[in-house]
Amino acid sequence: MQAIVDVHFPEIAPRLVGEALEVFFELRQAPGLKKKPSTSELVDWLKLLMADDLAREALYQRDPAKAIPPLAGALVKNEQDTQLLERLAFMLRRKSR
Repeated sequence: MQAIVDVHFPEIAPRLVGEALEVFFELRQAPGLKKKPSTSELVDWLKLLMADDLAREALYQRDPAKAIPPLAGALVKNEQDTQLLERLAFMLRRKSR
């Protein structure tokens, strides 16, 4: 996956790629997703993250209990999957209390 990202974004910050790939693969493992994020969604999401400093910082400082990454609409296209991630985030927050 790193090689694909490098082709599309040869000048991308390594930290951004590392964080984004970690989130991407975590999302792909989420149980019950109807459509797991694909390489195309990853490329689109990285493009958005590179253009948005606030989203990039939110990614760096993300709280795993929140489960929904910044600009997640680029990764998760299905409304049911978005709702599923929101429910998972809610359950994780409740567990961490």
